[in-house]
Amino acid sequence: MITHLHIKDFILIDLLEWDLREGFTSITGETGAGKSIIIGAIELILGGRAEIRKMLRPTASKAVVEATFLLEEKIGLRPVFEQNDLDYSSTCILRREILSSGKSRAFVNDTPVSAALLKEIGDHLVDIHSQHHNRLIGDPDFQRSVIDMLSDNSSLRESYAESYTQYRDLSAQLAAEQERVRREREEEDYITFQYKQLDSAHITIGEEAELRERLAMAEHATEISQLMHELADLDAYSREEEASVLSRIHTLSHDCKGLADTFPAAGEYGERLEAVYIELKDISNSAARRLDEIEIDPQELAQLQDRMNQLQSLIYKHNVSDGDELIRLRDKYKEQLDSITSAEDRIGELKHKVEKAHLAASDLAEQLTKTREQGIKSFVPSLMEGIDELGIKGASFKVSLTKTKELTATGQDEVRFLIATNKQTTLLPINEIASGGEISRIMLALKAIISEHQILPTIIFDEIDTGVSGRAADQLGRIMKRLSRHLQVLSITHLPQIAAQADQQVIVVKEEGKESYNTSLRPVEGEDRVRAIATMLSGSTQTEAALDNARELLNNHKP
Repeated sequence: MITHLHIKDFILIDLLEWDLREGFTSITGETGAGKSIIIGAIELILGGRAEIRKMLRPTASKAVVEATFLLEEKIGLRPVFEQNDLDYSSTCILRREILSSGKSRAFVNDTPVSAALLKEIGDHLVDIHSQHHNRLIGDPDFQRSVIDMLSDNSSLRESYAESYTQYRDLSAQLAAEQERVRREREEEDYITFQYKQLDSAHITIGEEAELRERLAMAEHATEISQLMHELADLDAYSREEEASVLSRIHTLSHDCKGLADTFPAAGEYGERLEAVYIELKDISNSAARRLDEIEIDPQELAQLQDRMNQLQSLIYKHNVSDGDELIRLRDKYKEQLDSITSAEDRIGELKHKVEKAHLAASDLAEQLTKTREQGIKSFVPSLMEGIDELGIKGASFKVSLTKTKELTATGQDEVRFLIATNKQTTLLPINEIASGGEISRIMLALKAIISEHQILPTIIFDEIDTGVSGRAADQLGRIMKRLSRHLQVLSITHLPQIAAQADQQVIVVKEEGKESYNTSLRPVEGEDRVRAIATMLSGSTQTEAALDNARELLNNHKP
């Protein structure tokens, strides 16, 4: 439950401190006093959207809304706190700050959190029900969620959701595979032609680069051949010289080593010359061997050029960068052709998986239907009792549960609430026949039933009594009072029949200051409360009759 509310610089509120109590609290005040501002502040700390320009009080740099909650283990928030590294205790403070810079910040026990986490926590703490929520009663999804809540089938719904997701994903895989195969089959002749052309070319890895090297070598064959000859001739004798270069180096190395004992430096020179000799000897031999490679005859050159032209033509045609990419493209075409060949087997296997998943999901959907049927059996009499108590006499109510053609994310049931508000009318969807006042009363009766199945410590009714008066208003108050036995109930109301039944009453007042208006909140007790109820009965002019009626209302609803 909420134990304290602190609001500062929020819209029309300069500073508001409110200690809340257990039971039923009515919030009253003139239209425009700012009751909805207080509810808006509570919605904000529960993770609601921050409309910064509208929420910050003029001239303020920051608006702050903070609420203290008393937590009970049954609410189930401990795992949420632990999963998000938040300290858990029996007291929890939620805070929201709106900055003039256009940013908003959220805190749980002074630890910064996201608005999404604040909302997740808030969903466990407070249920705010306002007039626009009444429209939900005509929403089939809301109607189904009500039946599910009363059917106690949450674990079964989780199992079904997992099974349905698997069925949906497999169905998507099957559809994608069938579409892919269809497209490939349309292009099968083209793919086959392309593959055969590339395969018949017998391209090898690195072939294009090797061809380029060979052709470049052929283009400069004369210069390369001359160089190779000169390198090979390092070990050859010329007519002018009696010894080759290598022979002279070898002799010098031998002579240096011979003087090593008398002239140590000569020994070092000998070793170095021997290393030079070995390296040059290897170069000379290698150059001699490559001479045959360099000398390309015209026929071989023509073959190399033809092969290069073939590869270049294929590279251009297939819009790739080199011969190796042609090989990868050929392999891709081969995989596509193999895939087309084996498509029936793959599609058949996927169809089997889809059928198996559909069967499993259908079985769980059938189980869900049975739980809903049982939930409806207990729900309908309870709601009929509630709406009868709220003054809708002679009404009939039915929950229509029809099977959908296909499985959906929530099962295979379509839920519709049907009502006849008197004996003369036929059963129709609730949003098509019930008036605004009737919907308010039906929704309250529904909330009373739901509250017995939800573990929410606080419920707030924001002017849900629009269109209600007389005995029906008194019955609305009685149901709120009954709810307050196990919930903290806050009700914004304009009806004295409801306000008088509350355990405590607070009045929201808008006061005019020097520069702006200010909304504040004032608890009323004793004669102050009598006058507050009398004002609700007769307006600003309080007569003795109105005061007597107010006392009678309050006395009639004393514990």
